[in-house]
Parts: sequence; C-alpha cells; structure tokens
Amino acid sequence: MKAKQTLRNEGRAVEALLVLLKHLTAHARWVFAILLLLYAFSGIRTIQPQEQALLLRFGRLQPQVHGPGLLFGFPEPFDQVLRFETGKDLTLVMNRWTIDSAKIDDPDKPIQFTDAEMAEKVRNSTVGGSVYTEYAEVAGKSLDPVKRGYTLTSDFNVIQGGFVLRYKISEPFRYVSSGDEIEKLLERLGYRALTRQLASRKIDASLTSDRRELASAAAREVQQEVDRLRLGVVISGIDIRELSPPSQVLAAFEDVTNAKQFEKTLFENARQHQSSTLSQSRGEAAAILHRAEGHVAGLLADAKGEAASFSVLAANYQRQPKLVADRLLSETLETVMGAIRSRTLLPAGQSTPSLILEPSPEYAR
Repeated sequence: MKAKQTLRNEGRAVEALLVLLKHLTAHARWVFAILLLLYAFSGIRTIQPQEQALLLRFGRLQPQVHGPGLLFGFPEPFDQVLRFETGKDLTLVMNRWTIDSAKIDDPDKPIQFTDAEMAEKVRNSTVGGSVYTEYAEVAGKSLDPVKRGYTLTSDFNVIQGGFVLRYKISEPFRYVSSGDEIEKLLERLGYRALTRQLASRKIDASLTSDRRELASAAAREVQQEVDRLRLGVVISGIDIRELSPPSQVLAAFEDVTNAKQFEKTLFENARQHQSSTLSQSRGEAAAILHRAEGHVAGLLADAKGEAASFSVLAANYQRQPKLVADRLLSETLETVMGAIRSRTLLPAGQSTPSLILEPSPEYAR
C-alpha cells in the first residue's frame, strides 16, 4: 500500500511539473521574442555631429560613408561601426630627434630689461663679452644616432628637434583602406619633409628667421605626398616644439640668439623713444606755429587799421590841408603838454626863450 501511495504521489508531481513547463514555455516564447526584437534594434546607432562612420559588415569594409544622424544596420557582431571625428585635429608626436639640451628661445621676441640690465648688456657687447655666459661642460660627450636622432643643415651643422604633426581625417574610407600603420607612414613623411627643408637652409636661419617658414614648407610637402598616396587626410600643420643644436655647441648658438633678441629689444626701445619724441616735438611745433600765426594776424590787423586811418587822413588833407594841419598840431601839442609837469606862459611879441621840457614821471618810465 505504501509503495502504491508513493508511486501515485510521484505521478502527480510529474504531472504538475509538465503542466508548469507547458505554461512556462508560452511565456518564454514572448520573452525570447522581446529579447530578439531588442537585439535587432541595437543595430541602430547615432552618429554625433563632427563625426563620420564606416561599417564593417561580416568583416568587409563598406564604401558608404555615414554622416551625423541615425545609422541603420545589423547588430554586432554582424556589423561593426568605425567612427571618425573628421572635424577635430589629431596629433602625432614626433620625438625621434631627441633633444638632450636646453631649448633656444624665439629670437624675434624682444626681452624686457631694466635700465641697469640694459646698461650691463650694452657694456658687455661693446667690450666683446658674451651675453650668454653659462657654458655647459659637455667635453667628451658624443651623439648616438640610434638613441638620439638628428639631421644636417646646408652648412653641415647637426640639429635636433621635437615636432607635432596635426592632421584631420577628410575621407574615412581612404583612411581605413590605407592600412593599419598610417600614423607611422605620416611620421616618416613628416621626417622626410623636415629633413629636406632643414638640409636646404643654414642652421642660423632655421633657428631664427626661417623657423616658421620651415614648418609651413614641411607641412605643404607632407600634404603633397598625402594627396599623391590618397591617404584621405588633410595636414593642418607642423608645430616645432623644440629646435636646437646639440649641447656640445649650444652655448655659441645661445650667444647668437640672445644677441638677436637684444638687438630686437634695442630697436623696439629706440622706436618707442622716436615715436614719443616725434609726438612731443610735433605738438610743440604746432603750438609755436599757432602762436606765430596769431601774432602775424594781430600785426596785420594793426597795420591795416593804421593804413586805413592814414588813407582817410590823407584824403581829408587833400580837401582841407589847413584844417587837417591845425588839428594835427593841436593833437600833437595836447600829447606833448600832457606829458609835462610844469608849464610857463610867455607874453606874445617878446623874444623866443629857450625851453626845457621835463616829462611827467609816468611818461619818464
């Protein structure tokens, strides 16, 4: 009886389990369908602004370039999306020509000196002294072309430098089709262009006046090679982070650079002094000219007034000479007598006496 009861209970349990599995299978179908739908929608991607994308479908690169917006494709691993920030500059650091010395400053940038420092610099330059006096002790050192790269200039000098190549991806399909080591190719093209440009210039010009033109010419040369090889990139420029001769000869080149900076400083100071002096002199000259013109105008007005008065007097004299002469005599006597402190009246008909006229104190002054 107990065995039969046990078998009956086990049969009921199996039956209940089968019923449960039947109901669970229906629900699992819906869960599986939802998961499958979500997986299919995962193939929709969003391409951000300033981005372009390519698809690798079953491992094969598709030629179509997708711009910003929604990208409809298969979910991974069927489709893989390659994104490119085409509006952003990418940088490639070029440090194979390692510099083991200090960086030489820009010679076109004037240096601000105090009056005492300026006087000391002038004194050193006039007696043949060196502006750069801290000479490095580098005797016995040599350059290892494997560990510390360098190149030559047209006057057979050794020069080292650190550079940054800036570029943008303009055509993603060509960029990806060019291979996996495109940055190494760009680096070699950059070094070849820099070597060619440095070899065509003397070291003094490369370190000073031709520094910016050197970088621009090298960037143009790299762009020409990139266009010829159809790499799908645009060279934005080459930045010269450092450019210097080796430490063995750095002190002498520092002298040249500092002398040029000192020359620029003297020139700028002289130009500022010239500008301020010319402005002050022009102002003083304008004031003097203004005063002179005012004085001339006053003299001309007085002369014109006196000439007009004399012309009227001459016309009156021609009409009535006796009256004009008496009026002039009366005015003259009035002026003269007004300046005399004492007066003596003599009777008429007597001999003419000698008169001593003494003017008044205010007229005496």
